[in-house]
Amino acid sequence: MPDWTRTTLELIVQELQQPVRVDESFDRRVMVRVRRMQAERRPRGAAGWVGAAVNLSRRPAYAAALAAGVVAVVTVGMLRSRPQTVAGSEPIPVQFVLVAPEARSVTVVGDFNNWGLGDTALVAENHNGVWSVSAPVPAGVHRYAFLVNGKQWVADPTAPRAAGDDFGQPSSALVVEGTPE
Repeated sequence: MPDWTRTTLELIVQELQQPVRVDESFDRRVMVRVRRMQAERRPRGAAGWVGAAVNLSRRPAYAAALAAGVVAVVTVGMLRSRPQTVAGSEPIPVQFVLVAPEARSVTVVGDFNNWGLGDTALVAENHNGVWSVSAPVPAGVHRYAFLVNGKQWVADPTAPRAAGDDFGQPSSALVVEGTPE
């Protein structure tokens, strides 16, 4: 397409999509300057910590906001790590299945069995490459994964992915509904 038929915006986009070439020492020079600026800004050693504490003690609203933020982050972290179970409900049998013909062992770990800690992992049985185990799971929303050969973490390919990662690995979501009374 000739340049005279293109809009100014299209030409700008094309120019911005071109790779930027910088010399090899660019990153090093930038980081040296950033570190130098950071070192000049703050006092070193105990004086820096004391200065920060004094500034917070002079401004109680900032200190209170900081404390509330820390409490909120810790609370949200604790709530996310706990399974959302329905109180007073009986566990419901759930069948877990993974097709892994080359696997030597498969276990199911999740928040409903404390991620397999203390020998609570659910050991699946091999049926010609189809591994399965049935386990009682409390009603609620849970996260789980398969542990193949004792070291490979595998999300259930037949279940939806859980939001976020557990232990840096993907996991699956499981919703167990309580029995109607």
